[in-house]
Amino acid sequence: MLVQCYDVHLSFPDKRVLDGVSLAVHRGERIALVGENGAGKTCLFRILLGRLSPDAGKVSIATGVRIGYLDQTLIDVGGEAEARACLDVALEPFMELQALERGIEQIHAGLATCGPDEMAPLMDALGEAQRQFESGGGYDYRSRAEATLSGLGLPADVWGRPVGTLSAGQKVRLALVRLLLGEHDLLLLDEPTNHLDLPARDWLEERLAKMAVAYVVASHDRRFLDGVASKVAHLDRGNLRVYTGNYSAFRAQIAHELDTAWRLYDKRQRLVRKLQEQARVYRTWGLAKEREKRGSYDKGYIGHRAAKLMKKSLIARRRLEATIERMQTEKPRGRDPVAIAFHGTAGYRLFSVRDLSVGYDAPLARGITVTLAGGERLAVLGGNGCGKTTLLRTLLGELPPLAGEVRLTPSARVGYFDQEIRQIPDDQTALEAVMATGRDETLVRTVMGRMRIRRETVHKAVGLLSAGERAKVLLVRLILGEHNLLVLDEPTNFLDIDTQDALLEALADFPGGIIFTSHDRHFIKTLATGALELG
Repeated sequence: MLVQCYDVHLSFPDKRVLDGVSLAVHRGERIALVGENGAGKTCLFRILLGRLSPDAGKVSIATGVRIGYLDQTLIDVGGEAEARACLDVALEPFMELQALERGIEQIHAGLATCGPDEMAPLMDALGEAQRQFESGGGYDYRSRAEATLSGLGLPADVWGRPVGTLSAGQKVRLALVRLLLGEHDLLLLDEPTNHLDLPARDWLEERLAKMAVAYVVASHDRRFLDGVASKVAHLDRGNLRVYTGNYSAFRAQIAHELDTAWRLYDKRQRLVRKLQEQARVYRTWGLAKEREKRGSYDKGYIGHRAAKLMKKSLIARRRLEATIERMQTEKPRGRDPVAIAFHGTAGYRLFSVRDLSVGYDAPLARGITVTLAGGERLAVLGGNGCGKTTLLRTLLGELPPLAGEVRLTPSARVGYFDQEIRQIPDDQTALEAVMATGRDETLVRTVMGRMRIRRETVHKAVGLLSAGERAKVLLVRLILGEHNLLVLDEPTNFLDIDTQDALLEALADFPGGIIFTSHDRHFIKTLATGALELG
């Protein structure tokens, strides 16, 4: 066993996060950690790492276990690394091999200038250094690093760039490269597929499937989880339960359990109603006998047989009531579905672009000609760095076009989902951020509740929310806006799968036009009516 937590409890002033959670990870295990936004997945990761202390419970890590961690928000390549080249940072897991490489070069230099007496010890040192270099994979570590960088969408023209010039998504991928190249016994991966395009997700899925290292991965990409997990740990309302099989098998088991629970609940309710009717009969009969008894007392006489029957009736009724109380159970703990309905309007032609080039100093994409009308859903596709987000920001007027023209219809009312969620100040509460739309507070609270934004979360500062909770707050703002054009940049990043499904249904019913980017294959296939591929 690599790591284990037992009966772990964790609470914050506004909510209970973990309530007696236990989880053990053994060598070679492949576990998917799932749960809705704010369920406590990241907290559990930090407890396993020792970065967060639980209120109660025990965490044990086997001696010498090396744990690698990918944080979904904190990208650990900062500090001095900001000025270093991307490739140099990716090669950090091979520092010992690089030191051996430099030592071998120094020995070769020494052999070129040494005398006969110094030759033998230098040759012995060279042989030992070369043996260690070869056994450690010294002859292929650079090619492994380069293949991993390319596989995760960091091509050769990025390798020489300083880390500080990379985008947030590129830094996440670089952090993932370092983890995959390092010598670890256990990987804890918190949303590793965010910011990865479809080829990179496929590459990562295949790479994890071939690795011998154990891992626990939190992700909201159902197809990715199907490919990498053999167990699913479900975190729900502070409780954790482990299921065998991939994500699809887990969903089938959950549905079967809920169906069975409802059948048992209905059966018990029918029996309870039958017992309640029997108890009512006994009670009615007992009251009648009580009245007879009082009449007999008035006459100065009560029969012995009647008294015994009354006692038996009372005992039987009390036993029935006790049985009924034991059989009264709570309803099965199914969840109310996430409810999303956009307050949007239709539109005819919303925007058009002609022979457009987008980028910064040099074009990332050029020759784009497209129009969008109400009811159309245009997916912008392409690999990382091809200009998808740049195109959306150019359509919004945040960036000037390098060439060509963008025409936004005067009647277009645009709602924008920024994948980095920069529209909401960190110091605003979730409620304040949504109230800025000018909507009535009752309506705002109702919609936030339907999005499963917890009551205690409403008054939290946005900067203290999880990435998924912040995404939900931004979605609520879009839901309450009177838009006829939605510009969505990776809207499913960080959203739990139930919310993704509800968002997909709501967008399908949206009367206006939608232009969006996504790396979620299911989302694209279900929503898009057309595609614009950049390459």
